[in-house]
Amino acid sequence: MRRVVMGLVAVTSLAACRPGKAASDTAAIRQAATASTASGAQPLCQRTGHWSECTVRIRLDQSGLAPQSGADKIGDLPTFSVKPLLFTVGISGVAVYLYPDTVSRHAAGASLDTTRFVAQKRPVSMKSETTLIQNDNVLVLLFSKNEHQRERVADAITAGAPQP
Repeated sequence: MRRVVMGLVAVTSLAACRPGKAASDTAAIRQAATASTASGAQPLCQRTGHWSECTVRIRLDQSGLAPQSGADKIGDLPTFSVKPLLFTVGISGVAVYLYPDTVSRHAAGASLDTTRFVAQKRPVSMKSETTLIQNDNVLVLLFSKNEHQRERVADAITAGAPQP
């Protein structure tokens, strides 16, 4: 019981230190999901084993990255068949493309110019390439030169979508 109480205190303390917009964005998603579950309806953020907008946002938030809606830190985006979700994570921009399946995500990733978009395992050079992170049905473009930031976002996404 003491561990549960200490965990709740830690989570509350961390939430109090975050900027208001990011906390309110994620809190609104969680509150809506909880409210619909309590009323007997299906939760808004269903765990299907594939990525959705809310599962990406919640995973980034749980990783301590405090995603905020916005596109002010996004560079040039490639044109794909799906529209990206745009976030700001710290001082970095993130473009998230959600595909209906892994095959279409893989085809989109294979079409990218490897001189401009590098896999998360490769170091970023002085040319400021964009980091490409792929998992299941999601393709993420991270606009950051910070190795720690790249690792944190990559770890959050490559851990896999929440399972049912």
